[in-house]
Amino acid sequence: MEHWENGRHRRPPIGRRRMLTWLAVGTVTAVGGGMVLRQSLAGAAEEAAPPPPGAGATGHQHPRAVPAASGPQPTPPPPPVDESGRTWSDAKGWGGKVPGPGSAVRITDRVVLDTDARVGSLLIDTGGSLVFAKDSSLTLESGGNVEVRGTLALAPDQAHTHTLRFPDIDERRFRGGGTTVVDTDTGLWVTGHGYLRLDGAPRTAWVRAAADLKPGDTVLRLAAAPEGWQPGDELAVTPTAPPDAESFSTSYDLVTVQRIDGRDVALTAPLQHAHPRVGVGGGATFGAEVLNLTRNVRVEGTEQGRAHVHLTSSRPADVRHAALRRLGPRTTGKDTWNGQPVTEPVLGRYGLHFHMLLDTSRGTVVEGVVVRDSGSHAFVPHHSHGITFRGCISHNTWEDAYWWDGPLDTRTPQGPSDDIGYLGCVASRTVFEPNPRGYRLTGFSLGAGTGSTARDCVAVGVQGATGASGYEWPETAEGVWTFENCLAHNNLENGVFVWLNAEHHHTVTGFVAYHNGGWGIEHGAYLNDFDYTASVLYGNAAGGIAVHALGRDKGTVFDGLLIDAAGHSDYAVATLKHQLDGEQVTLSRSRLTGYRKAGVAFRATSDGRPDDIAVLDCEFGDGPELWLDPEAPAPKQILFRKAGQSGTVALGKPGPGLAPGPWNAATAPATAAVPPRQVALPAPKLTDSAPRTGRVTG
Repeated sequence: MEHWENGRHRRPPIGRRRMLTWLAVGTVTAVGGGMVLRQSLAGAAEEAAPPPPGAGATGHQHPRAVPAASGPQPTPPPPPVDESGRTWSDAKGWGGKVPGPGSAVRITDRVVLDTDARVGSLLIDTGGSLVFAKDSSLTLESGGNVEVRGTLALAPDQAHTHTLRFPDIDERRFRGGGTTVVDTDTGLWVTGHGYLRLDGAPRTAWVRAAADLKPGDTVLRLAAAPEGWQPGDELAVTPTAPPDAESFSTSYDLVTVQRIDGRDVALTAPLQHAHPRVGVGGGATFGAEVLNLTRNVRVEGTEQGRAHVHLTSSRPADVRHAALRRLGPRTTGKDTWNGQPVTEPVLGRYGLHFHMLLDTSRGTVVEGVVVRDSGSHAFVPHHSHGITFRGCISHNTWEDAYWWDGPLDTRTPQGPSDDIGYLGCVASRTVFEPNPRGYRLTGFSLGAGTGSTARDCVAVGVQGATGASGYEWPETAEGVWTFENCLAHNNLENGVFVWLNAEHHHTVTGFVAYHNGGWGIEHGAYLNDFDYTASVLYGNAAGGIAVHALGRDKGTVFDGLLIDAAGHSDYAVATLKHQLDGEQVTLSRSRLTGYRKAGVAFRATSDGRPDDIAVLDCEFGDGPELWLDPEAPAPKQILFRKAGQSGTVALGKPGPGLAPGPWNAATAPATAAVPPRQVALPAPKLTDSAPRTGRVTG
């Protein structure tokens, strides 16, 4: 079989007919503007399988719709992975010479990678497979794209590591966009009916510390014994310091495991920062999350150039216990900062990108996956339904971490992704360039769609500017989410940020926000209806809750909350500018304490609409319960009934010449719509470790 490499032919010239025959089974690559046959394929004499139905001449397949199913669907069994094929190191299968760094390789039969290798590019065609030998540590490097129309499997045993690396990337060449492979946009592409199996050894993704961690400590005591952790694993210890501490949102420790003894993890070097446990009230105390960033399946770019993973295959992928590092390329943008150009993400080239798969992605499971040091979004289920992310970690990534494409403008709704599950996932150290322009940066963007869930998740160390948060309900992207038992702490701005004019009713329950640099909850846009229940907001620098939005139909209700300012803010709750008249917002059956000036401040602005708020059956700490800002317009209605009392009063502006009361307001008897009730304090029951995960079966 003929073999071309680096544009040099190793046999005498050939005739046109023979060349055309080889072009039918080889891969043609552009070199210096010309077309050169670069490498014969393994098993070229065998008949290649036909392309999948609907594929074009290039073999790329557009997403196809299948009948929608209701709710998350059972995971289908994975295709069998056969390790019985030809070995990569067998020169006979390559026409006499094993491919080298200049080779564009096309595989149409079964090949087992049994040695480290480097190629110019790789196409695993329909009917072909490349399986890394599970009992060896192996690295495959590709200078160009790796496209999977057949099967690619990296599934080592626990003692070995499989790596796919892209070492020669020039991010300036990326074009971005589209649904088909772009030669200049180097990365891993899964197309047509291709199957991707990244199946590493299970590791507990994260566990909380069981004790205060101090600078100089060399042993971490964890809340639970981690499974699968190994000496040499790299850990990230999250910040927990109060928001008035220096670098409170960035004081991470990156450390390496020396040995493990049950719940005790010894380190190769001491901690540099303090990570105190934080008692937030309600019987809940939280230690720093200790994130394990190491996996024995790896897909990565380099410090000089970032790759990406792009899936448009109609076959659900299995991506478990893999570390995806240095992905998400960036390009020089049009904006500048301090006279210097700033970069922006390349459209569609993200860490792990499921692109417009509709219902064909149902049953896809992403478990225990780490995306780290990425220049763009980490996990992107874009217009792709029924994908479960369990025990995943985004760490040190740019742009919103868990996200999919938003609308083009504020008048166009976002395209939905339905039945998405974020279960025990972490968004850690999410950044933006430049940070002062990181408006509404978020760890989890809870976008449009139905049937989706965020449960037991953590958002920590999210940077950004005004409106940045751990979790966001974004503008023009209304999704109805089950949102339960999630935590946000040590984010530079808010814990939760809502900026949504909602048509549906939304519920947030069991939420905890502590030591954020902004509000625990900043609840905004014009009109919407949310229920916040059984939640704890502790020690957030701006306060517990900021209320921008009034109600659309029944009005937003904050019920059964513990809001402890812990001496960090003047107010536990404050109203701000209301853009439109709406239904009354209610704060009920809650305890407010730790504030410096007052429990609730009514601070509606004169360029907006007046307050319409009821504060009913709440307990308060020392100091005034309420305060009516003298610059605020006269309220439409402010009702107040303190816990344990039967009478309700309405607050208003003091009349001319009358001295204001202790709340800087006049009062009059009033009637509330509901009878007195007892305070209902929350008792958070958040998990102290990531959910258990397992390998692919079959």
